[in-house]
Amino acid sequence: MANVLVTGANGFVGSHMTEALLQNGYQVRALVRKNADLQWIENLPIEICYGAIADNKSLDNALDNIDYVIHIAAATKGASEQNFYDANVTGTINLVNTCLSEQSRIKRFVFFSTLAVTGGTQTQECINESFSCSPVTRYGKTKLQAEQIILEKKDMLPSVILRISAVYGPRDTESLAYFKFLKKGIRPIFGNKSSLCFVADVVQSAMLAIEKKVASGSIYHISDGNSYTLDDIARVAEQILRKKTIRIKFPVPILSIYAQVVHYLNPKATVLSKDKVNELTKECWVCDIQKAVNELGFQPTYSLEQGLRETIKWYQEHKWL
Repeated sequence: MANVLVTGANGFVGSHMTEALLQNGYQVRALVRKNADLQWIENLPIEICYGAIADNKSLDNALDNIDYVIHIAAATKGASEQNFYDANVTGTINLVNTCLSEQSRIKRFVFFSTLAVTGGTQTQECINESFSCSPVTRYGKTKLQAEQIILEKKDMLPSVILRISAVYGPRDTESLAYFKFLKKGIRPIFGNKSSLCFVADVVQSAMLAIEKKVASGSIYHISDGNSYTLDDIARVAEQILRKKTIRIKFPVPILSIYAQVVHYLNPKATVLSKDKVNELTKECWVCDIQKAVNELGFQPTYSLEQGLRETIKWYQEHKWL
């Protein structure tokens, strides 16, 4: 039975990943911080390894007797420039270097990257893996640097990079705020056209990245294969919630001013960061998943309606919505 190390295993995506690995017969070791909230994984038959990707000593213990690594842990928001760099770049350097010391065992290193590395487009162009990346956020920039570190070692460490689009599903706290607005009868509209992916399909792509024989250093874009505006998402969600809403559009310049005021009053606030506003200035964040379909055999199974219905049902059952 193969052993898998999952970083960020206690988070939204990481906990779903951990469950899927167990269901597919893998043994899982979860690398988590000592003060981490383990509510989604504490009752699972896994090994908890306390440590951090910034701590080389804890990585030695975490990687002992491991066959596969799924690296999900990252700083995504609400952090200083240095925090982003330490978690996303230095942390990846540490993990890759420790894996190389265990290279006789590590069969595949799967890295959860993000479509944010591309920087989006000002046209309706669908972004494929050959797109020239120009990230507009600290998160995107540091994740791109992490990708480059992995690619530099691809001949020594078998690796696959998954650039994930916006993810939603049960346990997701990021999307929850928008559904709360809809439930109150308000439909905020801003932003652009983007790709989405239900969490179960994201997990499916990572399982394939472990199991399929593909070239080391391969990069794949992951989404459900469609593109959406907030209006598209809201219309489906309103039907599920059985709620009529008032549509309110927020121009990007207004959101930018709001973000600056919020940041001035509370630099740690994450409701609407300056990075998020930078993303909203781009017209399109839609990715082409054909390479993942052709090489990994990736086939999204959840439509937007199916994914939202399952997500909203979970929110309601857990009294989040």
